[in-house]
Amino acid sequence: MSVSAFTPQIHTPLTIKPKIKHRQKQKPKSFSLSTTPITQASFSDPFVLQLAETLEDSLSPSVSLQKLRDSSSESLLSTSWPSRKDEPFRFTDTSFIRHSQIIPITKPPQLDYLPSINGNTLLPNIVIADGFVLNSMSKVSTLPDGVYVGGLLSDSSDRIAKRVLEFVGDFEWGDLFWSVNGLGTPIMTVVYVPAGVKVDNPIHFKYVSVEGGEEGSKKLPVSNPRVFVVVEEGGEVGIIEEFMSKEGNDDKRYWANPVLEVVIGKGAKVRHSYVQSQSLNSAHIKWTAVRQVISFGGFSFLSFFLSFFFFFFFFVGYFLLSFFSFLV
Repeated sequence: MSVSAFTPQIHTPLTIKPKIKHRQKQKPKSFSLSTTPITQASFSDPFVLQLAETLEDSLSPSVSLQKLRDSSSESLLSTSWPSRKDEPFRFTDTSFIRHSQIIPITKPPQLDYLPSINGNTLLPNIVIADGFVLNSMSKVSTLPDGVYVGGLLSDSSDRIAKRVLEFVGDFEWGDLFWSVNGLGTPIMTVVYVPAGVKVDNPIHFKYVSVEGGEEGSKKLPVSNPRVFVVVEEGGEVGIIEEFMSKEGNDDKRYWANPVLEVVIGKGAKVRHSYVQSQSLNSAHIKWTAVRQVISFGGFSFLSFFLSFFFFFFFFVGYFLLSFFSFLV
């Protein structure tokens, strides 16, 4: 398994206005990044622009995610596809993704495709299949009063949505894959813990990859699940992220590109665990970003923790399992 982790460098946001225009909805299309698109301006990467436009064509409108999508599309205008000449990717070859036929996943899978995912668990759990939340297979009724787990509401006047939208789209330290997720995510899942509330049992996120290309083909369906966690002052919660394939998809080709953002209030605590067992023919790129309010000399400010991981499973055997845990 090839794994790399690093803390990205802070960069100054560009003022270039995005040229990716909102067009009339078209039937989603697939493309191969190995083809040669129309020549673009010198500051842009034609491969990245083609990917961005294809993701944009596959999206349904979302008022609540528009700020995130706009900032992500603007970032992609000036971001090149990484190569081994770039220091953070010196030991990571991303050509597997670049030379595949990338196909955005535009709708959730049918429930009869997931007979073995629900399982028996005492933990509150959320099932996210190909980036879409499956409410009928999730269980959050055991959570304390005031705790919300579900999709980000489009009504910005909603108290929780208004709080979350204070942070969404204002994070400037992500890279190309962070922005691909921001532009391509169909829905944002929110975990909100009010001030002083302690969630005793961890919330178990089950990410299931259902769509996949056949082994030996170039088709690479991509999913962009995004989860935003806000824990107010003095709150406590545990998050378990588990990534898996649908039963019988142990040799399928797909690209999982998830992002987890966490905002932790003063004196709050978040425990995070990370488990993977996916196809050996898949690619998995994971961003985790944590912002925590800390006090110093009577002043409060946000500190940042970032991690970025690559997992390319076509180098290893079946039954690959990786565990990553941190305590804030």
